[in-house]
Amino acid sequence: HRVKGDKRLNSREYGVRSRRSGGRILMRLLVREMHSQHVSREIAIGCFHPNSKGIRRGDPLPEAEDVREVWMAVRWSTGAADHEPILDLRREGNDYEGVVDNFLMQKRKSLDYGTMGSALGYRKAVNNENIRAVFGDQPPMTTVDLHEDEIAEILKANGTKKLAVLPALMLLKLFLFSN
Repeated sequence: HRVKGDKRLNSREYGVRSRRSGGRILMRLLVREMHSQHVSREIAIGCFHPNSKGIRRGDPLPEAEDVREVWMAVRWSTGAADHEPILDLRREGNDYEGVVDNFLMQKRKSLDYGTMGSALGYRKAVNNENIRAVFGDQPPMTTVDLHEDEIAEILKANGTKKLAVLPALMLLKLFLFSN
């Protein structure tokens, strides 16, 4: 998501101050199964400056100086016999897994690795030349550890708000910027 003029994402404390700064992993969210306590989903959210060297093509764009790109990556844990994560995308279900998976997938019906792209988008790849510009060189600012029922209840309570269509921004607002 491209975010323009956000004071927190443009600050040294929470985000990326300038195009010379490396990107930043802002938050790591672990979602655990209720009964087994195993991590079932791991979510990372970060931001970078679109005018950073290795990201931009050509000269920096002056109109992008106060813009930050926010990205989200999700890793589903699978069992030893599973090759693909099993997602619960039923609309009628009120179970916790379904609430979380529907929120993370944002109307997608399946995992399509060919069209999902990288943190830089569909046609661009993160490589050795731009990895610091995207991810930075610091650990995540915060780690949140929740059970599926806890995150599902939080998402249900906030699912009707405007930010619900932008999952990375909603999670940042709920867990990092709420202080």
